[in-house]
Amino acid sequence: MPKGPAQEILDRMEFLPWGQVDPVFTATVEAVEEAVLNSLVNNRDMIGREGHFSPALPHDEVRELLRSHGF
Repeated sequence: MPKGPAQEILDRMEFLPWGQVDPVFTATVEAVEEAVLNSLVNNRDMIGREGHFSPALPHDEVRELLRSHGF
């Protein structure tokens, strides 16, 4: 049998107590928020299937809007 982290057999399971789950949810929300914000400001004009054009969002306006809302 191959050895390594993916092949090791677990001999026990540990659970995070319910009272300590909030930081995990907070980190998840922050990671998703960061990904969405990155996609808003890090984009370019695109030409897609059958020549359909999608313009990039105006970066300066997006940044100013985010700044005005505390991001």
